[in-house]
Amino acid sequence: MIVSPDVWLSFVTNMHPEDQRDKTNLCIYGCLVSAAFVFAIIRAYGFLLVSLRCSERLHDKMVVAVLQAPVRFFDSNPVGRIMNRFSKDVGCLDEVLPKTFLMSLQMILLLLTGIIIPTVTNPWLLCVVLPLTALVVCVSRYYLNTSRELKRLESICRSPVFSHISETLDGLDTIRTRGRQRDFVDQLYRYFQLYKRTCIALPWSSFPKRIRNVNYG
Repeated sequence: MIVSPDVWLSFVTNMHPEDQRDKTNLCIYGCLVSAAFVFAIIRAYGFLLVSLRCSERLHDKMVVAVLQAPVRFFDSNPVGRIMNRFSKDVGCLDEVLPKTFLMSLQMILLLLTGIIIPTVTNPWLLCVVLPLTALVVCVSRYYLNTSRELKRLESICRSPVFSHISETLDGLDTIRTRGRQRDFVDQLYRYFQLYKRTCIALPWSSFPKRIRNVNYG
């Protein structure tokens, strides 16, 4: 549907110049453009709606699983790790994943169209396309493995930050009574420094905005 205006335009260019001036061709082209625009909006809305419902169901299942978890689960998993799952990971499911998946799907379809059409007209292009495809697959596998490990390391280093903040808020009265505010602040800065080192190793696009705006002196 989206490429139908281009197909009709290429069909019109092959007509006789007098036939091209017919208003019917212009009306059909305008209708196809409008239909493609409406179809793109409906497709994006439907995709984001399905992604949102999936995220809601996953969040509800996570809440039910945590509420029904035994006490041993909370002994082996710190509070920061649980908060990390409900904050950053669910936020990525709501904001980053739908847009990225939709854009990736569009780019894959566009890439396939850009490869198939020239290859049909000139089969010798397969001699160039196949080696490049193998190279891209190898590079993407290496990148995915590295990026996955870096994201896991970032998640591990982010959990102590949430745990420290939660524990500090729970024992705030005791900390103020004993005058240990500075010790807890220094410990929080050490956790932030460790977390910042892992964020630097990640691509700049995934670097958290809240860390960019923090001045560490």
